[in-house]
Amino acid sequence: MESLLAALIRRVFVEGLTEITEINELIELLEQEQVQLPSHYSELNAGQWARILEGLTNDIRLKLWPHIDASLNSAILVELHEDTLQQFLAVLPQKSIEKTVCSSTQVETVEILEALPQKTARRIVKKLSPEAQSQVKVSFSYKEDQVGRYANQQVYTIDENENVAEVIAEIKSGENTLESSNFIVVNKDMHFIGEISINELLNAKNKEKIAELVNTSDSTLNDLQLLLDASNLVKESQRNYLPVISNDGRFVGIFSIQDALDVFQVFYEAQVAHMGNVSDEDLFSPVLLSSRRRAVWLGINLITAFLASIVIGVFDKVLLEVVALAVLMPIVASMGGITGSQSLTLTIRGLATGQISKGNLSVLRNKEFLVALINSLFWALLVAFVCHYWFENATLALILAVSIVINMLVASLSGVYIPVVLEKFGVDPAIAGSVILTTVTDVVGFFVFLGGATLIFLS
Repeated sequence: MESLLAALIRRVFVEGLTEITEINELIELLEQEQVQLPSHYSELNAGQWARILEGLTNDIRLKLWPHIDASLNSAILVELHEDTLQQFLAVLPQKSIEKTVCSSTQVETVEILEALPQKTARRIVKKLSPEAQSQVKVSFSYKEDQVGRYANQQVYTIDENENVAEVIAEIKSGENTLESSNFIVVNKDMHFIGEISINELLNAKNKEKIAELVNTSDSTLNDLQLLLDASNLVKESQRNYLPVISNDGRFVGIFSIQDALDVFQVFYEAQVAHMGNVSDEDLFSPVLLSSRRRAVWLGINLITAFLASIVIGVFDKVLLEVVALAVLMPIVASMGGITGSQSLTLTIRGLATGQISKGNLSVLRNKEFLVALINSLFWALLVAFVCHYWFENATLALILAVSIVINMLVASLSGVYIPVVLEKFGVDPAIAGSVILTTVTDVVGFFVFLGGATLIFLS
């Protein structure tokens, strides 16, 4: 039987090839005077359309957009990566954006408006219905990383003072969208009371009040909770959704397992991209915009490279005396760099998934230190043996071995602490962590190796 991993790899590969084929076909079709998309394109979902749009330039996206089923428009925009969404909205006609937003769900509306310039967003909000404007206002009263901002407010709720017959009649009318077999119960001030299941309603007497049947629940989310924390709680609850409640008990909305999965996907994609030194940048964003973004980190990297060069320059005399040092220097820096990047990646993943806290940070540090110690001793002995055989110099081999051990140990600690410190200062550790780590491992590695060589060979 095909393994799960193999099946996933095959699926991604096949889907990737399919999207490439569709992109090529679409480009050819859109170059024609009269565009008519084949029938199989009507079967594509919002996620598939989003991946296709991300593989096209803005001018081709604009040609394709009118030929996509309008009912998918808002869902497609939400599926786009952040930078691609911003770039596409910048060229999409405002009337088209207004039409899309007006037919969007409350959550989709919030995500689309976030990607628009504030002036444009305010203008579009004014065109929404009073109810939709109120919902948007509530959403934007929260910060971007708070679950209250993304809670679905378009939820059918039951007043505790209603009786069973009235509620069943409302449900049978079919005018309300039901999220599951459980219903949210609130009082006249929209304060959360609890939940009641459809089975309990059907088995109850018609004249019974909902207040007599409602089940109180502790499984709720606070509207000010961090988005990732809330997502983890929904996942652990094993429920379709959890109610989102304000500090004063007011019912804000619900946060579903699908919302949680979307959050996880965004976080993991961001971490994977950053770990590979790849940003969320639109593939076809303007040249000057991409140049400006990348120039900042190239400049920072250049400064750190000069710092490492200065350290090397301090020991120029010993380099002239012992040429072998120049040959062996990259080994020390490289071993430290790899060790540090392994710890860095693990720590960033832990921060992204909420697995790291003050209580277990020291445990992770100790574990990474011991792992680095074992690996450094093993590889340092191996490298020392090769060095001694190559240059026939036991002293040089010893200096190299000690330098590798020290640099790998410092790198492991740096890989743990750098992301934590950066996050405290509000800097994305996935972006800045590798630059700082490279500086640390280069400077420490060169300083220990060349400094030790200077003490022994030039003393």
